[in-house]
Amino acid sequence: MKRQVSYDRARFSTTQNEKENKAEEPLIRFFTPSELRAYMPEANTVLVGDSHISKGEVMVLGGEPGIGKSTAATELAFCGATGKDWFGLPIHAKFKTMIIQTENSRHRLKQEFLARCADSYLDDWIFVSEPPPYGLPLTNPRFQSDVMANVDRIRPDVVLLDPWNAAAKDQGAAEYAGTFDVLRNILPTGKEKPCLGVVAHTRKPKPSERRIGGPALLHLLAGSHILTSVPRAVFILVRGDHEDETDNSVVFYNPKNNNGSKCARSAWRCTPAGYSPLPEFDWERFDGKAESGRKVIGFEHIVGVLGSGMLPRKDAVKRLAEVSGLGRRACEKALSSGGKFAAHLCCEGDCVKLA
Repeated sequence: MKRQVSYDRARFSTTQNEKENKAEEPLIRFFTPSELRAYMPEANTVLVGDSHISKGEVMVLGGEPGIGKSTAATELAFCGATGKDWFGLPIHAKFKTMIIQTENSRHRLKQEFLARCADSYLDDWIFVSEPPPYGLPLTNPRFQSDVMANVDRIRPDVVLLDPWNAAAKDQGAAEYAGTFDVLRNILPTGKEKPCLGVVAHTRKPKPSERRIGGPALLHLLAGSHILTSVPRAVFILVRGDHEDETDNSVVFYNPKNNNGSKCARSAWRCTPAGYSPLPEFDWERFDGKAESGRKVIGFEHIVGVLGSGMLPRKDAVKRLAEVSGLGRRACEKALSSGGKFAAHLCCEGDCVKLA
């Protein structure tokens, strides 16, 4: 019998038909310690990392608007299809991903997939929706039926919802819990139950706030505590440079992983073709360990370094680091042809001077 799901908009209550269908399965089961010790997960259940992403579980990927959360979600789909590590986490089994998203048009999606790969074999592994004309009306029976029909056709191992606030309009606990209930009932159960991943916004940072790690990152997720209590794993993206809006570096955090060990933070660069590691990321500058207070490179620093004439770039970077107190990477960016002082600089080969 085909699954039927319908929910009251105010209370997300299950219909009688759904209750009858669910009654065919045990609603609760108990096991002895011996049975639990002998339990062996089904093959290909653990998909990514140390049980970071597993079939049947819930995970959250958070970050502020524009940081590249949707790109990270697409990256997960590509890694699942190709076996490439996702933010340094190994892929244990190839998996099929279904992305239900509301923000990127087909034109934007075309650009992203052209930049990544032209191989047609990915058509068997990645499925992305265009923005639904009415958003994500999860309480609408017709919408539920359309989603379930596609789930039955595709049989995904991972289903990603992007973004969470398109489904949960109110930030109250009841709304969040009800939205998770709707999603669980739309998706298959048992061995066919996929991992449910949601892409969520973090709240706007306070002027004095430093987002450099620790369990406190969980509190950055906007809305109810339900968003951090339900998922088994949470990932957070934070901007690598808090001062340069053109910088595309991010720091990847894993503040929660109930089913395994948490991975260490790592730095990455977001590009149209996905994420690439940044092994020379300036962690000292990011953590603000040099001195207390916020440091920036000002034009007065540039004049102090280049006021006497042209210098080899490496010497200019070294001197700028000395006068500004910032790291090498930040100084290289400030003296680059694409940096914020580019209009005031003249670059000739490996040398630089004031224009």
